[in-house]
Amino acid sequence: MTRSRLAPAGTTWTASSAVSAARLALDVTAVQWPISVFIARHPWPALEDLPFAAAMRKLQALGGAHLYPSMRLLRDALHRGEIDPNRLRHRMDQYLEDDVPAHLRRAFASVQEALTHEAGDPSDASPEAMALAAKAAAVPDLPDEALHFPLPSDGERARVDALSIRYLKLFVDRGQAAWSMPLHREGLFRAARALAGRDPSLSRAEKRRLGELPDGPDEVLAFGLERFDVSPRFAADYFRVHYLRLPGFVGALRFLGREQGLEDRWMLDYLAMRIMMEWALAGDAGRTFLPHPDLAGLATSAARLLEAARGPASVDLLLLAHRYRVADRYAVWLDAWEETHEARVVGHGLARPRGNTLPQAQFLFCIDLRSEPLRRHVEAEGPYETFGCAGFFNLPVWTRSLDSSYAHPSCPAIVRPMAEVREEAVDEAGLARSRRLMGAWRTLAQSFKKVKQSGAASLALPELSGPWLALEAVTRTVPPLRAFAARVARASLPQAETRLALDRREASAGVPLGLSSEEMAKFAADLIRSIGLTHFAPFVVVCGHEARVENNAHRAALDCGACGGRSGRTNARALAAVLNRADVRRRLAAEHGIFIPESTRFLAAVHVTTTDEIEWLDVPPLVGEARVQFEALSAAVRRAGEKAAAERAQALPGAKRARPTLEVRRRASDWAEVRPEWGLARNRAFWIGRLALDSGPVAGEAFLHSYDWRLDPDIRGLKSIVAGPVTVAQWINLQYYASTVAPHVHGAGSKPTQTATSGIGVMQGNASDLLPGLPWQSVASDDAHLYHRPIRLLVIIEAPRRMVERLLREDEGFRRKVENGWLRLLIFDPERGAWARGEALIRTPVRR
Repeated sequence: MTRSRLAPAGTTWTASSAVSAARLALDVTAVQWPISVFIARHPWPALEDLPFAAAMRKLQALGGAHLYPSMRLLRDALHRGEIDPNRLRHRMDQYLEDDVPAHLRRAFASVQEALTHEAGDPSDASPEAMALAAKAAAVPDLPDEALHFPLPSDGERARVDALSIRYLKLFVDRGQAAWSMPLHREGLFRAARALAGRDPSLSRAEKRRLGELPDGPDEVLAFGLERFDVSPRFAADYFRVHYLRLPGFVGALRFLGREQGLEDRWMLDYLAMRIMMEWALAGDAGRTFLPHPDLAGLATSAARLLEAARGPASVDLLLLAHRYRVADRYAVWLDAWEETHEARVVGHGLARPRGNTLPQAQFLFCIDLRSEPLRRHVEAEGPYETFGCAGFFNLPVWTRSLDSSYAHPSCPAIVRPMAEVREEAVDEAGLARSRRLMGAWRTLAQSFKKVKQSGAASLALPELSGPWLALEAVTRTVPPLRAFAARVARASLPQAETRLALDRREASAGVPLGLSSEEMAKFAADLIRSIGLTHFAPFVVVCGHEARVENNAHRAALDCGACGGRSGRTNARALAAVLNRADVRRRLAAEHGIFIPESTRFLAAVHVTTTDEIEWLDVPPLVGEARVQFEALSAAVRRAGEKAAAERAQALPGAKRARPTLEVRRRASDWAEVRPEWGLARNRAFWIGRLALDSGPVAGEAFLHSYDWRLDPDIRGLKSIVAGPVTVAQWINLQYYASTVAPHVHGAGSKPTQTATSGIGVMQGNASDLLPGLPWQSVASDDAHLYHRPIRLLVIIEAPRRMVERLLREDEGFRRKVENGWLRLLIFDPERGAWARGEALIRTPVRR
């Protein structure tokens, strides 16, 4: 580390000033939900005030992780035709114009081509290159974005990580460990300090240095800044580096701390624990975690620059070329990739208006891109119409399953639930029988766990349980036995018939139970208007979705993100029940101008995405012609599911395509299958408008939200879609992006080698970070080939330009996302029949 990046020795820090710097550093962190409800998250939500490229440079400088697609992946995309070379050239020229100072453009242009297409690094640097690099490294206040980013991996840093992981695993445990962490109630710092004092992996000298620290965590932060001579300018960066060492555990701490109202305290405790370990291991030697100029990295860039320029180069040109080589050239390639995708959407993705013929049935599907193939095949089966909306169906509720002690927030993470909806048994006698059977199974499972964790009794457990577990393994592995066991389980553990308690009743623990008819009508009206549903068929199917898989730690990642990482079946049942109520229909007509024919029946169903089957949940009694129509609808849905399964099987590695329906069912029930489905991989667009499901560039790759601008003169519906579903889709998109480009930091490793940890997440082995993202098998076909395309979300809006201009004017958050490149915006103006890019609308003077 160079002294130019440090404050003069003796700089005095107070606890309050250190805490302020620590709070600023939180902008590189994100909340991580438990894996049981795996909610796709935006890895960098607090950095959207920065341009995307600047944020990536900052994260790369401080965390050492490269956050763009690799050059090999970019070259592959170029060879596949996914990157137009002309657009790549255009982006290079634009970078030269916008990001290179005028006095350096001529010199930089002479080397840009070589830097852009560089595939590998030279093995050695000449003395001239080394001299130029040394001169650049000595420049005072060398900007972070000019650094060569990977941090040194010294022994002290690795030991600090290992010790932190050891203590964090105990602190965040949610009942998986047999023994709880001592002093847990006193907070992470004090509990970790007590354990460190008895940790056999620390030497006597290291334990002695622990005694030099102040007692309070806030004072420890100031102690670390002062003893390591951190300049006030870089104090927040010092803390950011610590946060970025273990982003998974930091995200889990934020979530658990938020649940208990202690998020701020736990974040400060985390930093104090890290500084405690850093001081114990490094002592007064002055080694800190701040990044520093890497002379070897600068020398490599200098060698490339001198080789391409074939002449002398200045330090300014070297710093610019270095930044371009290690970061910005990847941004240029990514922009070209995304612009090529946009061009294809413009060429093939025009929306078409719906016909005026009243369909026999309508379906409300989730916008989830896995529903698109099924929607397309359903519409092809007959006079059926499908709509897309967020799969919680605009019901901001907690849902509680029958006899469950846990109420799940069944809505997006950005929506606050307003009431709880519970399942109730229809038949109390049947419920009693089900409870007895389930109680027996729970008792057996708990007894097994206690014996396994017991000291002496666990020694006899293999002999006692071995034959039974071997039989279970064989049953779960052999397909015919697996199917037979499933039938036996359904017969021996029958599910009690339930209904939903929707009506408002006395609150429990401060949480309202049920909804008033006024609330039901309002939520339903807002949904109906937002998707442009103006006429109602005899049957309207409210279809949630869920995934059914075996032995999959990330199963929640395959469920409905709009329902908080759970099945969407309860929300579908709730909306269908709400819209079948006479009192709600009367309110819809009187208060919202929405008239639902008396003959219209709302049905609840769930789309099983792993098998492309639709399961009927709640179907009102039907007789005569209505029964005949429903049977015809069921047959059409079954045929559509088989076609969708056959289409999806084509993309699954190793899938047997001769009998695709049986193959997808096998993969869903096989406990050794690492890719039961692709989830939301290849998501890259969000379409808002009257949808053309046969559009090639968005087929199976876009979130499809129905919207009719003609019914939304005040753009209230458009604002709601952008604030809710688009935001969630952006989180999903960036989760997949980060898991693809930096799987070792933002992914979840390989499924076969994952270890479920603390009841909250997964690790690789027993000494990694708590991995925050998606497994490699969720984004890659094999070790060498990616399936997901890591490009930013393209939002496509079908609406007049004036409406989108108003949206950008009034929604500052969405405008910032577009302006700073966190997502891309494309508009189709149906009044003009013309396309426009969001950047053009922002650069155009806003009309007041």
